[in-house]
Amino acid sequence: MKSILTSRGVDTFHLFFFKRTKGVFDMAIVCFDIGGTDIKYALISDEGEIQSRGSTPTVQSSTQEFISLLVKKIRNYENRTAISGIGISIPGIVNNQTGKTITAGAIRHLYNKNIKRLLAEHFVYPIHVENDGRCALVAEMTSGAAKGLQDVVLMTIGTGIGGAIAFNGKIIYGKDFKTGEFGMIRLDVGNHPDGTMHELASTSALIKSYKEKKFLFPSTLVDAKLIFDEISRDQEIADLVDEWVTYLAAGVFNIAASFNPQKIVVGGGISANQNLLPLLLEKLEKNPHWKDYKTDIEPAFYKNNAGLIGAYSFFKSSELAIKQ
Repeated sequence: MKSILTSRGVDTFHLFFFKRTKGVFDMAIVCFDIGGTDIKYALISDEGEIQSRGSTPTVQSSTQEFISLLVKKIRNYENRTAISGIGISIPGIVNNQTGKTITAGAIRHLYNKNIKRLLAEHFVYPIHVENDGRCALVAEMTSGAAKGLQDVVLMTIGTGIGGAIAFNGKIIYGKDFKTGEFGMIRLDVGNHPDGTMHELASTSALIKSYKEKKFLFPSTLVDAKLIFDEISRDQEIADLVDEWVTYLAAGVFNIAASFNPQKIVVGGGISANQNLLPLLLEKLEKNPHWKDYKTDIEPAFYKNNAGLIGAYSFFKSSELAIKQ
């Protein structure tokens, strides 16, 4: 399998598929994909097969309760099989060398916390913590929408806007692990002087605008898919979505013009909505500069599994680097 080089700390990725060694007892890795709303978890074999998985609401109350939840899930897997390590995908700015989450997206209590060290108080397994956008990009470059490509940008649309960049097959981190923080791109400065992609083009931004339009309580649960379903029968909602897609397209264009990638892969739960890509491409085609920076745009292949597969892949690559 072709290797993908990274620019910081890890020499090679034998991503996602690994051969079984004869005579060695099978081990498994516990992987977590931590999001602002839910935590996905899975037991993945040494060969990269997802053996078991589930999800649970993200603990927003305290770091202590958050870590207790992860410990409980790992202990449950320990009772079923032999564990060789823990891989974690998490939003925000992550120092993957130390395991410290400098920021953690919408999970405020995890800012400036070291998840790796906190879990190491309970387990002796190797632990690798990585930014969720980079995890998703590695999954897509391994066997997904960006397979075989060298220069790729992944943009995730969810509670906030995240992403990752690969250049010449290398995952780019930047001097402070901040590369790919696309959510901080400023849009529409005239009308929203401090508005960023987080606030104007994320899924949560769309849902917030929808609730305001429908006079719903902020606590009301709304599925973004239902918003798209209303486009054909409610002109006000069609206009609301149109404005949201306009902001999203502006951000995508800025990314394309900045990095000139072979492909932009769009991830996040809303990327699976079949209405999104046509609306996005329609907006981009209306941009007179798009023809000069045009690139392929494709929804992520792995969708909800990308973080888990990427966490697994990063764990295996870090394990390989330690052994070399």
